[in-house]
Amino acid sequence: MAMEIKVYNGQEFDQDISVNNYMDTFFLCHVGKDKLCENMVTEHTLVYLVSGEMDVFQPNGRTIHYKKGDTAFLRRNHKVSKDKHPNAKGEPFVGLFLHLDIEFLKRVKKEQNIAVPQNEDSRITRLNVFTLPQHPFLDSLFQSLIGYFNSDIYPSKELMDSKLREAVFVLLQLRPELTPVLFDFVQQWKIDVKDFMEENYKSDLTVEQFAHYTGRSLTSFKHDFDQAFHLTPQRWLTRRRLAEAKRLMTENGKHANEVYLEVGFKNLSHFSTAFKKEYGVPPSKLMAG
Repeated sequence: MAMEIKVYNGQEFDQDISVNNYMDTFFLCHVGKDKLCENMVTEHTLVYLVSGEMDVFQPNGRTIHYKKGDTAFLRRNHKVSKDKHPNAKGEPFVGLFLHLDIEFLKRVKKEQNIAVPQNEDSRITRLNVFTLPQHPFLDSLFQSLIGYFNSDIYPSKELMDSKLREAVFVLLQLRPELTPVLFDFVQQWKIDVKDFMEENYKSDLTVEQFAHYTGRSLTSFKHDFDQAFHLTPQRWLTRRRLAEAKRLMTENGKHANEVYLEVGFKNLSHFSTAFKKEYGVPPSKLMAG
């Protein structure tokens, strides 16, 4: 059954992008005219597209395209770039997101005595994004969930817990080979700080998040960062972003208002101030090479 989504929480959408969040577990995201780009997945996540489209960009250069009615499973603690946008007909992106956190999954595994295969399929364990087949079980699950955004009454913690359990068992029934991925509780290996920072310095992440995604505590991250760069993380990020902005302006002839967001600054004023402090001249005075 197709779902007609016009109103959430008793109010029509009057902005281009909005995200409703329930218990940091259940999210509804609406993107009207533009697109919303995200780069990190902190928890296992089920994504169901009510309308619009989503492109997921893989590290190997492959792009996975999702449309209305599609469901994806995104693995936790990985960099997965996602573009959420309206479709060609202008129908907005509306997506439902369910986070399956580690503590919840540990409880389910213990209570249900779920056996995890020891001989893992390396083709599966290397992937971060999985497409689920369209199925009535998924439609039923997400149709029941979206009703909560159309009412003034949110589900109780107990009811939300039952819905999360339903999501787990539907996922395991449709893709049983994902069992070792879903119940993988091992902390990720430490990855090279230099490589990760060079790949992700433009990302809007806090220092704590950079530490998390490199598999380190904050203290360990700062220590390893100092060994690698001999600068504090924030100082290195500022310098690296400014250097890239300068390169884009001198080599590509771009203007400050075209590059400041691209390299990771949140506003033009902060970018201009930092640029002048670093290079002695405002970015407006920088001439293309």
